[in-house]
Amino acid sequence: MNKAQQGIARSFARAVSSYDRYALVQNQIAQHLVAYLPQGKKYNHILEFGCGTGLLTKALTARIEVEHWLLNDLNATILEKAEQYLEHQTHTKLIGDISEVLSRITTPLDLITSASALQWIEDPFLLLSQAQKHLTPQGALLISTFGERNLHELRTLTGRGLRYFPASEYREFCAEYFSDVKVEEEEVVLQFPSLTDLLHHLRATGVTHLPNDNISYLCGRTQLAQLEKEYTMKYPHPQGGISLTYHPIYIRCSKRVSK
Repeated sequence: MNKAQQGIARSFARAVSSYDRYALVQNQIAQHLVAYLPQGKKYNHILEFGCGTGLLTKALTARIEVEHWLLNDLNATILEKAEQYLEHQTHTKLIGDISEVLSRITTPLDLITSASALQWIEDPFLLLSQAQKHLTPQGALLISTFGERNLHELRTLTGRGLRYFPASEYREFCAEYFSDVKVEEEEVVLQFPSLTDLLHHLRATGVTHLPNDNISYLCGRTQLAQLEKEYTMKYPHPQGGISLTYHPIYIRCSKRVSK
């Protein structure tokens, strides 16, 4: 792992005990993803990358039948929490950067899936192009990420955050490498009483380490007070407090088979 990936892994490891309690949007996303899969469908081999604490893992076990799971995350401690949902399933743990992990996988995959992790990948489009090479002829990709309006309020006011891509860019890219491409998006707006509550929510879900900085610089009272004033003026929630927007994107596509 490089330095940035190590920082991401540490941030999520610190949030491992609080993540599931605060990751309401991420849980909704996982449920939304598995609803695309037919109930009870059988798969031989699947890969879930960036599994985190296992929100998607848990949802998948209730939806489909899998002969062999490949479960990936950057951090071994977090992966172990997801692993509890596969206690009675045949599975293999793959710890590390998914781009490197993919290069070591030799078994053709019936499904490659991931929820709320692709945005942390340095080059998500390169990863998608690599992923399609590992699918069986009937294989499918089922992934969620976040779009350009994700956390836009905080990103606009601080100038810090991940780089997000629009749904149209994922749709256009996937059309070149996959068939039966379907890309959907939505916005989910959360309400917080104060900026302190909002930042606590982000820390509790591991969103504290960013490529160009992190939100720890907001530790001074003066900086917090000034940001909260600006935030309240610019992004009030209709029902009081302040707003924070999540912008999930859902990507579904199948292996393109050459004729």
